[in-house]
Amino acid sequence: MVIHDETLKLRSGKFSIQREVRRNLGFTERLVSVFLGGALLSKGIAHPFKSRFWYGAYLTYRGFTGKCVIYDQLGIDARKPHAVNIRGEFVIDKPSQEVYSYWRNLSNIPASINHLMDVEMVDENLSKWKSNVLGSFLPINWEAEIVKDEPGHLIGWRAVKGSMLPHVGKVEFHPTPDGTGTLLKIVLSYRPPAGGLGVGVSKMINPVFEEMLKKEIITFKHKIESKAPAY
Repeated sequence: MVIHDETLKLRSGKFSIQREVRRNLGFTERLVSVFLGGALLSKGIAHPFKSRFWYGAYLTYRGFTGKCVIYDQLGIDARKPHAVNIRGEFVIDKPSQEVYSYWRNLSNIPASINHLMDVEMVDENLSKWKSNVLGSFLPINWEAEIVKDEPGHLIGWRAVKGSMLPHVGKVEFHPTPDGTGTLLKIVLSYRPPAGGLGVGVSKMINPVFEEMLKKEIITFKHKIESKAPAY
């Protein structure tokens, strides 16, 4: 059987391979990248093999394509709003109603939290906070309001709009099975600033915040149990 060559030829047609470019930068961050990239390129054009030129080229590419390789590696999509949640659970050897009452009186908190310098009650739900979490020379001030209060069970709050430390949080007080202790559950949620850059930085420093929160709650636990801190 003879097979003619022409039967093996593909019919003419249009084919294309489209490479997917997954954008992970927001519009503002793209504009900033283009601006900075252009500035670096203009300064480094006379020395194209210097690092300044290549940094400029990458930033320009980043801005025009909307894609950041570093964000890809970190799993960041800066086009979408991100919230970072830090959670903790602790057992306190005091009844839940007593732990709730102690926490609800916010004037007790500074003496029980190492990095908290002062809490000033404005009214029943609004308060002013001052922390030295970044060091004594860089105090952070913010206002918070209690938005949910279930006596003996839950306290929810949020930072007032425009505060230096925008966040929301809640703490729950659950009786242990024997009724003599409290399972304290705390959640802090905040949105990192500076788009994807802030998200990337937050991913690196979250373990530090988690460890700090753990130590602060241990301090609170020992304070309310009238024991010296163990760490």
